[in-house]
Amino acid sequence: MMEWISWSNGFYLIGLIVAGVATVMAAKYKSVMKEVGEVVDKLQEGYADGKLTKQEKEAIMKEVLDVLKSVMKLKWGF
Repeated sequence: MMEWISWSNGFYLIGLIVAGVATVMAAKYKSVMKEVGEVVDKLQEGYADGKLTKQEKEAIMKEVLDVLKSVMKLKWGF
């Protein structure tokens, strides 16, 4: 039994616990993470040429508002 209790096994157990918590959180916040991914995509598209136009800024702000809407929907059920 004592050979099973070691630092390396303890760190392995902590890693499994962290991975499990991350999986549960990702499942709960899936819609928020999807919206954040869309914001990142819009930012990459906008900065592809090195500058943002007014139209690109508006598209990014729309995506940010979608993230906020998703968070509110998750938190308060709107």
